[in-house]
Amino acid sequence: MLGPALALAVGLSWIPLYVFRPEEMRDALPYYSGAERRWVRGGPAIIAAHVTLGCVLLSFADPSPWLAAVGAALGAAGVAFWFWGRAQIGPLRVTRLPDEPPRELQRHGAFGLVRHPLYLGYLVIAAVPVIVAGRPILLCTLAGCFVVLAVRADQEERRLNAQLGAPYAEYCRTVKRLIPFVW
Repeated sequence: MLGPALALAVGLSWIPLYVFRPEEMRDALPYYSGAERRWVRGGPAIIAAHVTLGCVLLSFADPSPWLAAVGAALGAAGVAFWFWGRAQIGPLRVTRLPDEPPRELQRHGAFGLVRHPLYLGYLVIAAVPVIVAGRPILLCTLAGCFVVLAVRADQEERRLNAQLGAPYAEYCRTVKRLIPFVW
């Protein structure tokens, strides 16, 4: 019974992350280059495929209460970290376009741990089915999610570097990209 409950929780946890995105995809697409546009469109599809497969496999899993609790805590931590970073970008209902530089360069809070806290939140939540269901195919699809987010992080950093210049370059030298203290 814990597997289906956790599958439902994981599936529902993604809804606010898309509702409160920092940019509206349809408004932002014209500002992206062709390569960026492909990754902006394809990324959510790859993540959605991973999450869907993860929820299906979780619904058939029979994890121990301890493992289910670890999964639930990890998922909650991922959502909380995502909201921590999103709140630093600006009010939840306010979106911006890719060509609009940030109001200010954030160097504290979630942005003091990684340069892309929203992407780290996505990865943490996406890791829940891998850990709880324990199926190798989910590790492969999680790797696909990581690649998508790493490419998008690189694309965003090129744009931010052009917008903010030397202060952003210094920030990049002191704060890791996507995995705290590692990369």
